[in-house]
Order: sequence, then C-alpha cells, then structure tokens
Amino acid sequence: MIDWKVFRGEDVIDPPLGPAEDCVGLLIYTEDGAMSASLSLAERAPFADGSLDGGTQEERAEAYRSIISYAGTYDVDEPSARVVHHVRIATVPHFVGTDLLRTCVFEGADMLKLDTPPMKIGGEWLESYILWQRNGAET
Repeated sequence: MIDWKVFRGEDVIDPPLGPAEDCVGLLIYTEDGAMSASLSLAERAPFADGSLDGGTQEERAEAYRSIISYAGTYDVDEPSARVVHHVRIATVPHFVGTDLLRTCVFEGADMLKLDTPPMKIGGEWLESYILWQRNGAET
C-alpha cells in the first residue's frame, strides 16, 4: 500500500487507522481466485506479556483498533473494471459473509487504485481509495 485517502465531500481526511504515511498494507490475489487484504499501523506495540493469547484489555483494544484485515475469494468484471471481494474471514466482524465492491483504476503496469463505494466510517458514509503498488512479482 502506498496511499490511502478518505473523502468527506471535497475534503480529504485521515483513514480510520490514521494518516496513510503511518500505515502499511498488503493486498494479495492468487490465480485460483483467493484474495487477502491487510492494512495496519506501521508501528504497533507488542503485548507486555509476549503471549499469543495475552495482553491487557487496553492492549487488545489497541491491537484491534490498529489493523483491518480480511480474506476470501474474488471475481473480476472486466467490462466494468470492478473486482468483488467475497469476504470469508475478517477483523471487522460485519464484513464476514459480505461482498465488497471495488472499482479498479490501473495506473501504469505496477499500480492499482481501488476505489470504494461509500462506506460507514465514524458514523458517516464516506468514499475512499487505496493505491497499491506491485512488489516485484512477475506474472
């Protein structure tokens, strides 16, 4: 992920995790139709006890607040330049079982901008996009 913008009308506001420059992300599509998307704060505090199932209530709340991730399958509709992510697992529980529509805008051979329809963020319906850059993989 190289950019993430959220729009309130003409105004650009920070994404839910914070400024895009403080975030990292990874988007994976496989040839057999699987996909995975993860967005996270680049700097996340580890749990003080260092265990997989540990952490204080505050540490766990911050860990949940600082990542958005989902995976499932996908379909591409080339005529409309859209991809649909069929979500099977997600950090955001209400994503599970839904289809997330994204409009694809190719910017050169190595960049893909995924525009989203309005999503509820902070109680408001806001539009956004995420710009992804290919990481050296050859097709």
